[in-house]
Amino acid sequence: MRAAAAVTAVALVGVALAACSGAAHAQKDGGAVALTMYNDNPQWKDGFVKAGQEIAKTTGYSLSPLSLPSTANYTQTVLSALPTNKSGDIIKWWSGKMLQGLAATGQLQDLTTQWDAAVKAGEINDALRPFYSYKGKVYAVPFVQSYWVTFYSKTAFQKAGIAAPPTTWTDLEADMAKLKTAGYQFCTGQSEGWPSFVPFQMFLGAESPSTYDELTQNKAKFDDPAVKTAMTTWKKWIDSGWMSPADTKTFDCPAAMKAGKIAMVPMGTWANGMFKTAGLTDSEYGAFLTPSMKDGQAPGLYLEGGAIAVPKNAPHKDGALKAIAAWMTAPVQKVWSGYIGDSSPNPNVTATDPVIQSVAQQVKDEKPTILNRYYESFPPKLVQSSISTLGGFMVDPSTLDQTIAALNSQAKTEWAAWDSNPSIG
Repeated sequence: MRAAAAVTAVALVGVALAACSGAAHAQKDGGAVALTMYNDNPQWKDGFVKAGQEIAKTTGYSLSPLSLPSTANYTQTVLSALPTNKSGDIIKWWSGKMLQGLAATGQLQDLTTQWDAAVKAGEINDALRPFYSYKGKVYAVPFVQSYWVTFYSKTAFQKAGIAAPPTTWTDLEADMAKLKTAGYQFCTGQSEGWPSFVPFQMFLGAESPSTYDELTQNKAKFDDPAVKTAMTTWKKWIDSGWMSPADTKTFDCPAAMKAGKIAMVPMGTWANGMFKTAGLTDSEYGAFLTPSMKDGQAPGLYLEGGAIAVPKNAPHKDGALKAIAAWMTAPVQKVWSGYIGDSSPNPNVTATDPVIQSVAQQVKDEKPTILNRYYESFPPKLVQSSISTLGGFMVDPSTLDQTIAALNSQAKTEWAAWDSNPSIG
């Protein structure tokens, strides 16, 4: 099994590097040099190209996206390519501990100068610096700024006799029962691997934001009573038939909502454009903050930053550094955030999308407890092992106690390894 996985990774690296090699030979894109941008988001290819066209106006460098749709394969491809001279010019990555683990390999370019210039120009909030830094130096800049919310179908709610989005956990579960009777489900899945952490963080954030935060600092254990309450609630939802089958593909959820099969989807606001691409209009869907399980407790709200970085061995490193600086400017951010329909990390760029504006107003009104997303908050090797374990729980929720025990064991091992050496290379 390990050998097969290794062969697959090598093959993909070969494909990627072959494509990279073609791009690295100074492609001309309307007079601009095209920089290869590795990413795992093929659905945003046009957005990368449009942002690159705006970058080219001030730098002479555009973006040539190279996508691998599988996050696991993409991660292995980047790790394999970084030590070579065909590493790509810009890579899309993750913030927090995922970035720290990559920076610890010594294969990323220091972007502190570009970050400080952006802060001085008012293009980025310096409070974000810790999520993009390792040992006092900045190694990436924000790719997106997204909140994890629950998207919902106004059409499904209307057919189920629900007048408005839920504001309490009791209302949310009552709505789920009505929606099931009307033929709708709550869309989650583990087919792509990584999304299995999504319901885990949703239920734990609703039960106890403080316990989740302590888990990310290794100050709480996975056998904490709050974790068990959250997972017991998750099991109840699965057993009740409220949630979609475990083999559901997360990125299929917006289309399933349009098809009248799905009523709610927990996703980052970076997915907002996917709902529109699926054919949903602003009158057909919206988004709300997932309510707390406890009356009077502020809801937990997850923030995702994403990251883009420059390899030390980037074929066009000078151009890539200019492009990174331009990425944070308002003209480029207006194009990029407008394309994906999300908010921007540049405080001078205001969201124009009605759904995103609604989310911003709810954040202002409800004052949620802001939490960092699961994928970026734990040691990378613990993320990988735990999402596999959580995926198994989605398939067979009767393994609740075994799942918690396995998570606890993995956390003990991987936190110790992280403290010893955070490098994921």
